[in-house]
Amino acid sequence: MTVVTRLAPEEGEALRSRFLASGIAREYGVVDIVFLKEDVSKWPIYASEGRADVFLIGGYAVYKDLCDKGYLKPIRDPEVLGVAESIGAQVYRGADGSVCFIAVSRTIFSYTVNTEFLSKYNLPEPTSWGDLLNPVYSKPLLVGESFASFPKPSKSTTAARTVQLILQKYGWDEGWALLTVIGALSYIVESSEKARDDVALGVSGLAPTVLVYGVRAEEASGGKARFVAARGEVLPDVSPVALAKNTPNERAALAFIKWLLSPEGQRALAELFYYLPYVKPEGTRLEEVYEKVKGNIFNYDPEDAAMWERAAIYYFESAIGDPDANTLLKKVWVKAVELYNKGVIRGDELRSIAIKLGSPLTITLEGRTVKFTKDYAVEINKRVAEDASFRSEFISAVKKAALERYKVILRELEARG
Repeated sequence: MTVVTRLAPEEGEALRSRFLASGIAREYGVVDIVFLKEDVSKWPIYASEGRADVFLIGGYAVYKDLCDKGYLKPIRDPEVLGVAESIGAQVYRGADGSVCFIAVSRTIFSYTVNTEFLSKYNLPEPTSWGDLLNPVYSKPLLVGESFASFPKPSKSTTAARTVQLILQKYGWDEGWALLTVIGALSYIVESSEKARDDVALGVSGLAPTVLVYGVRAEEASGGKARFVAARGEVLPDVSPVALAKNTPNERAALAFIKWLLSPEGQRALAELFYYLPYVKPEGTRLEEVYEKVKGNIFNYDPEDAAMWERAAIYYFESAIGDPDANTLLKKVWVKAVELYNKGVIRGDELRSIAIKLGSPLTITLEGRTVKFTKDYAVEINKRVAEDASFRSEFISAVKKAALERYKVILRELEARG
């Protein structure tokens, strides 16, 4: 049986060992299970070609898209559905009413800090993403380091969820201003794993992390790294499981899903990955974590995010994460903070510069000049996700507009001293 997933290889191996040792695996005669970490863009190929039996983890929007496009096989097994109902697991249905996927647990997103890095620059521990607008967090940038490590959202579910959280909580315009400053403060890295390792090693002082990566950073750093439940900004996302459309091993796949929903599987999800299960895992570290996060849960709306997620992700990577754009953005923000430190500009002016830097860009695409509003992001979301040619043109248009804006603002700042 093959499980295509967003779990890292070591995570897949840990879950494999637990499942194969279970009574359910023996009952159904499952002798092996292979976990493959693949970019979600390739999942439809695995489904169509019958190379996957199960999809596991990856976020609501991914599974809704797979469901809408017919890449998932409905889950109709009465026993599996009965177990899901008995523990209160969230069940998601397609347009025809059949069960497309089941949330076997909840994934907790926030960020992890490195206390040694914070001490090095005499920085307070940020309590929320909004704190990063404080120019104090630009201290590392002034000496050629970056305060944070931020993964590319197209390569990292954690980064994608962070972008969605910020845009939902702070609003579209202010959210992009905050994301732009975060981009200026960050190394833009290729994966969640790289961001996790950076914060564990003290290469940077903060990284967005799923809870399990925060815990692993704590362990790897000998306690120098610490997972923080951001004030009012802990994002719980569903951790789905689904049958692949052309699974050649449906019986074994259903056995695996049944095990994930069992007390044994729920405990494994909590102990191995620090996912918030539906069955309370007594006596695990997750009980303590649950107390830390329960008062800080953000009311995340996955239906809203699904309407503009892909457009926002590629906009971020073009305007903020692109190497050329990010290099120039850092120069602009460094200059602004230097002027602030010299008393040339006030705090309210620095905030105005952040808003000017991050205000949604006006781009020219397919002969049309349009501002990247939320409505426009919704309008083009499907094309950005599915049409590689359009996506490439969109990325180029956004990058061009971003570079032009940053150059203008840099010239304005340089003229002030």
